[in-house]
Amino acid sequence: MFKLHVSKFGQTSNGPVLALLHGWGSNSKIWLPCITELSKEFQIWCVDLPGHGESHATEWDESVDQGLELLANTLPNSCTLIAWSLGGLLAQLYLKQYPQHVKNLMLIASTPKFVASENWPYAMSSNTFTKFIKQYDASPRATIKQFNALQTLYSISSKQITRALGQVASDQQPEKIRWGLRWLQELDLRDIHLSKDVPIYLLQGENDQVTSVEAAEHTAEIWKQVQLCKISNAGHVPFLSHPEQFIEQVKTMLIQAENKANAE
Repeated sequence: MFKLHVSKFGQTSNGPVLALLHGWGSNSKIWLPCITELSKEFQIWCVDLPGHGESHATEWDESVDQGLELLANTLPNSCTLIAWSLGGLLAQLYLKQYPQHVKNLMLIASTPKFVASENWPYAMSSNTFTKFIKQYDASPRATIKQFNALQTLYSISSKQITRALGQVASDQQPEKIRWGLRWLQELDLRDIHLSKDVPIYLLQGENDQVTSVEAAEHTAEIWKQVQLCKISNAGHVPFLSHPEQFIEQVKTMLIQAENKANAE
């Protein structure tokens, strides 16, 4: 049984499990600034996506089906998923396939479709994304550096966050993570059915230049159970630019879910 690499934190074995999925070109270490506070109350499972971080040697066919299988083999039977950007696409698919294993879902800067089309004009244009992929194939290191700068554009603490993104990207093997660009380019999850029994929260930076506020707003229209939280002065990485607000939203999500369960 093949699994993805997981780094686990937390002092208690009885606390709820929060499974954290990072974005493209990153790895599980990107969550470290938030771990100290979260691990006081929760079990934290930081997953390295296929090809990324300590999952760089994962053997798989880069398909959605096998990506879901790897994640299912890795995660516990019950957890709250917190998923950023590309990780959010995988989390959406996981919730559709295994709703019984997901207690709550928090998406961070992640919508069901990352590339614009005629009926979804709220995302990065197809031509721009195709050009980005060509640049990556020609010069992956320089392109990742450019992408990291885009993620922090118009965000507070942009220099520190860009540095953090660069540190986790420094050991990536370009050919191992290219699958994520294909997923971002091709996947359109707007028509999938997500269980209305699982609360979904969407954390969105108002200045995000990768995933627009408009895309987040229309995501909340597609899936009526989505609670959208916009963060001012934040770009594509709001959990690093506004860690206290992010942690507070996580705790609020779990309290609301617990209150709802007790009421039922």
